Amino acid sequence: MRQKLTFTIAKVHMHGGHFLVSWNKRLENSDELIGECELVERMTKAWMYKFFLSVIILLSLLLSSCIITKPDTESVEIALYVSEYNSGPAVDGATVELLRDGHVVDTKQTIDGKARFNVKLYSGPYLVKISKSGHAKTTIKILNIHSPLVLNTTLRRTKLLSSEQNQNEMDLSFDIYTSKNKISKLLSDDSSIYNILGLSYIYISAKSTTSNFPVSFMYAKLGTPPGAEYLTSPRLFAESNILEGELDLRPFSGKLYLFIDAYDVNDNRYEVVVPLTVTKFTNLKINPYVVEANQPAVYAYNLNTTIKYYSTQDSSMPNQSKSPTNLYVKLSWKRWSESSQRNKTDEPDGYVIYKSYDGKEYQKLTVVSSRQNTYYDTSDIRPGSRVWYSISSKYGGMEGPKVFLGSVEPLPMVEITDVSPLDGATDVSLSPTFSWKISGVEKYEGKIKYLYDMWIYDLTVNSGVFHYPLIDIPYFTSDSSIVTINMSSYVWKDLPDGKLQPGKPYEWAPELIAVMWDDNENNSLSLSVNCDYNFRISPVVIAPEKYYLFVTSDE
Repeated sequence: MRQKLTFTIAKVHMHGGHFLVSWNKRLENSDELIGECELVERMTKAWMYKFFLSVIILLSLLLSSCIITKPDTESVEIALYVSEYNSGPAVDGATVELLRDGHVVDTKQTIDGKARFNVKLYSGPYLVKISKSGHAKTTIKILNIHSPLVLNTTLRRTKLLSSEQNQNEMDLSFDIYTSKNKISKLLSDDSSIYNILGLSYIYISAKSTTSNFPVSFMYAKLGTPPGAEYLTSPRLFAESNILEGELDLRPFSGKLYLFIDAYDVNDNRYEVVVPLTVTKFTNLKINPYVVEANQPAVYAYNLNTTIKYYSTQDSSMPNQSKSPTNLYVKLSWKRWSESSQRNKTDEPDGYVIYKSYDGKEYQKLTVVSSRQNTYYDTSDIRPGSRVWYSISSKYGGMEGPKVFLGSVEPLPMVEITDVSPLDGATDVSLSPTFSWKISGVEKYEGKIKYLYDMWIYDLTVNSGVFHYPLIDIPYFTSDSSIVTINMSSYVWKDLPDGKLQPGKPYEWAPELIAVMWDDNENNSLSLSVNCDYNFRISPVVIAPEKYYLFVTSDE
């Protein structure tokens, strides 16, 4: 007779940190018992899975609620740096108004070109208005604040009409597309933030309108405010009121800003700041490129010129009243494709550049494309104040090791004194001695080299004959600040006998006056260039400040 078995099982419940399963069911044989045991095991695993999944979902909701409420209380900084023109002197005493919903919420005066506002996250939109007597107007529309915002901006002097007559209402509209065919347009969320997932490029279509003066040109750039000339990183540019083009997103991830600018013919500026959040799909199995620095990798230029590079600098350099200068730092490194690691590491999306004012605490300066191997820094650079730089490769939301590029101390602007022969000199020798002193950098004696050259112009020859010493090197160098060039000591261009003609007027000038500090210990080179009329070391022509007229003796 078949024996009946009774197996007691009940519903699943927790007891003492364990799962207990039991219910009552009459089983006919051992096979049924085995089957029921397997069923119980499967049910137990399923209930455990559901339990832990519920716990994870609950924790996620709790964390999400924390993240959602955080922006309501956290404050961030809007930091402005205002210069007269990019890489030119800072504008002091400018009025900076911060407006929200048409009302002024705070007002600052620029000191050393700087002004700062603290605002709550996601509390925009804001409008920033910058003004000063004798200058054009700068207006910045910030759609929202999702992270700290640095605005290196300009407040130029008016070109056509005075600031009192300078009335021109400007506005700017734009669309962002996924590609240049402009089929798929991106829309912002309720906070005016554009959330971009997995795109390598975006296409910008913008248009500016004005009430009075026409638009002169427009710019657009990711990450930092746009620049121009050779100092800028890649950006869009158009000499009209319509701007269209593609911007590379590959170096960027996370929170950043898009800047779109328009200038009118009177140098009024209108800028729209667009918050973006870029999400990338990152390969976690990357072999990162450890960025290789060039030798040297950091260059500081202090140029005695008012050429308007589109970048910025501080105003605390000497001789500002005499002549505004351009001060910036150039960084240089090897692209992945130029490096010794290209066959054993992964190509990065871009590079992250960091800056420090004490060599210890580094702040992120910018992100640049993987195609770049240089960057020009013009923000808060001061003569005599050392700055440090480092760089890392970037892969989506990840970075490679941070590498020290170098540090540099920008030199003050140099000038010349004790000039001979002086302007208006007469009865000058047919084989004169030219001399001057280079001053302004006395504290750097023993570290620097003095660079110089000179030309003589024959004022009576219509063909523009000029003379200069023929030497085997591009220019003279010396450890001494006192310069002496004896005409009789050199062979001169178009002067076969080495003498000037008697009783004739000439003009002369040092056409290169510069000081160079080759700081090998810190992998940097610092240059102060008073004039460079022949592109010897300066990236632009810098004419002499003065030519000296003299007349030779009759014999």
